[in-house]
Amino acid sequence: MGYYCSRRLLADAGVEFPAAVEVSIEAEGTAADAIRSAAAAVGTGPYVLKAMNLLHKSDAGGVAVGLKDADELLEAHAAMHARLSAPTYSVEAMADLSDGLELIVGVQVDPRFGPVAMVGLGGVYTEVLRDVAFGLAPLTVERAEELLLSLRTAKLLTGVRGRRAVDVQAAAAAIARITEVAAAHPELAEMEVNPLFVSPSGALALDARSVPSSVEVPEFH
Repeated sequence: MGYYCSRRLLADAGVEFPAAVEVSIEAEGTAADAIRSAAAAVGTGPYVLKAMNLLHKSDAGGVAVGLKDADELLEAHAAMHARLSAPTYSVEAMADLSDGLELIVGVQVDPRFGPVAMVGLGGVYTEVLRDVAFGLAPLTVERAEELLLSLRTAKLLTGVRGRRAVDVQAAAAAIARITEVAAAHPELAEMEVNPLFVSPSGALALDARSVPSSVEVPEFH
């Protein structure tokens, strides 16, 4: 299941995302018209451009951030499409990432225990630090908060060395909703939000993906 399918499931459950428009160049005419129309629908910049249907978009150069207007979006799309030739793209409002922390939230179906939730430090640090905690899904808000505060890097959440504390309760509420959605859809083998950006003022999902149960996925480790 693609990003937009996963996003709709989660947004319907109350998980917040930045405004976004999916762009298919073949379906919507010229690239310039499609990109400009998407930018107008999203609102004023800065924007983010994502190439869809790539597992590790950032590593592949499939994400461009800080695009201040439609002209920069067009330039970024031309360069990205020349490299990747993705079938669709996402034009999104860029969230303010100056004061906060990226988390990862995942749910995977274990053959013995059923849906198992994972939370931890997200973004590019997920595979480097491997600072994660597990619980049976769906998680309550209270249990999600417990898992967050059990992380080795929990002080980054609660404030350290002049860094402001983030809204842990908002993050826990978003995690609870994500795990509820995943547990309510047995046709999904896996659902992941990475990153879930949490700041002093709330939590915002910046990317999402789901894997149908007919597709084998590696177990959490």
